[in-house]
Amino acid sequence: MIRAAILLFALVGFVAAADELQTQSPTTTVQSFTAVEGADLMAKLEAAQTRARARQTPYWSAYTFDVRSGVAIDPAIRDFNGSINTMGETTVFIGTTSTGLTVETRNLAIFLLRDPASNQITRMEVFNLERKREYSGYPVYWLGRANNEESLNYLRAIAAATPLDMLSERAVLSIALHDDARVSGMLKNFIETSPNQRIRSTSVYWLGQVGGEQTFLASLVRNESEDNKIRHSAARAIGHSRDRGAVTTLQGLYESLKDAPLRRSVVAAVGNSIDQQPAYAFLLGVAKNDPDWESRRTAVKQMGRFQREDALEELMKIYNNDANVEVKRAALRSMAETKNPRAQARLLEIARTATHPELRKTAIRALSDRGEAAVDDLLKLFDSETATDVKRTVLQSLSDIKSARAEDKLFEVARGNDPVDVRRQAIRLLGERVGKRSFDFLSQTAQSSTGDAEVQVQAVRAISQRRAEESVPLLIKIAKTHPNQLVRKQAIRSLGESGDPRAVDFFREVLRN
Repeated sequence: MIRAAILLFALVGFVAAADELQTQSPTTTVQSFTAVEGADLMAKLEAAQTRARARQTPYWSAYTFDVRSGVAIDPAIRDFNGSINTMGETTVFIGTTSTGLTVETRNLAIFLLRDPASNQITRMEVFNLERKREYSGYPVYWLGRANNEESLNYLRAIAAATPLDMLSERAVLSIALHDDARVSGMLKNFIETSPNQRIRSTSVYWLGQVGGEQTFLASLVRNESEDNKIRHSAARAIGHSRDRGAVTTLQGLYESLKDAPLRRSVVAAVGNSIDQQPAYAFLLGVAKNDPDWESRRTAVKQMGRFQREDALEELMKIYNNDANVEVKRAALRSMAETKNPRAQARLLEIARTATHPELRKTAIRALSDRGEAAVDDLLKLFDSETATDVKRTVLQSLSDIKSARAEDKLFEVARGNDPVDVRRQAIRLLGERVGKRSFDFLSQTAQSSTGDAEVQVQAVRAISQRRAEESVPLLIKIAKTHPNQLVRKQAIRSLGESGDPRAVDFFREVLRN
């Protein structure tokens, strides 16, 4: 299903999985399918069934349709700013590239996988024809292009008739991707009549993307007899819509609603609006004046997304003036998110001088969002700090940065004379890094005959998190030969949790002796 939580990316280096740049022309793709003929979509579906019957294997029937603009399915891009939703093998992108260009794919097809015996649909996907796929090795019968009316009627029947949540939701997704004036009415009908809450929620989200339905969505938010999840979804849908005036609608909801959690959903939705100036002004007002600290925190979290010169100063004022620690922590995280070059100096000052330990830690963690630019400051902070828990937080922040200097510091601390808890933290973080250098260090630390037992136990735990091909043989060796009983026990415990057949053989050997 479409994940309820929208995953937001702010100009991240988004890289798709192994097939990232494996693209092909749609002509090449279609030529590898088996074309079927027919007077209309239903006739073609029946023709595909007839041709597939002799093979008695699952098969796909697939067709193209008129695709809505401004939506992308599995695009081959690296940098992306917007929202991503995943449903089955279909990933939907709505947003822009790092240069501000709208990301969209127009060459899509609906794929229906069927059981050969019953001809029932067992799976539905929307695939980008310009991405290479194996289609699970099943034959694909190509139906060509379906006109909107027959495609929408067919999909509406699937969504209405099937008891399978995943299949019905994907039918709703497929409907929403059509470039057709009838889509809004169909989605509203699902919202008003479907007994399936997941279909209703999916329809609410896509109604926001289709646009032009702020009044309807706002009525859902206000409806106190409506399901609470639908009300929250409707608020988010208004914020994610590309309609102008969304902030005005959301502000009206914020002022009229009494339910505090719902008001917070409205505040969060404003942060996603394309109307940045009124959105920022609204959030700043909430962050400064709302009596509900959770609403203030929600507004402060959204403020970091605005690349404005004055955002850093306003966040500093909120940090200094708001008495609530959670609001202050949100302000620190948002400072880092603004990407303002001056934010690092402010965060470093707070990391060094704040009297509240949680605020110091939050500032330190926020510094890691600055990447390589923050490494020097974090290294100096670690060396000057005396509090163990703060030093551990600095190590975690260094580990979050992809930097050779940060990794060198982890090795230095793990080998050095810092307090045991700090060294254990460095070893744990090294255990999370894939590479021969870190594995060799963990191996040497765990097997040392003169090392600190607590540090060695941590090294064994870190080894157990590595790939079984690396970890299991070494854990068996440590369990058999290490001179320290505590270290041997940890190795045995880790082997027991591994479930590896070699561990089973080891335990059999131990029990026989």
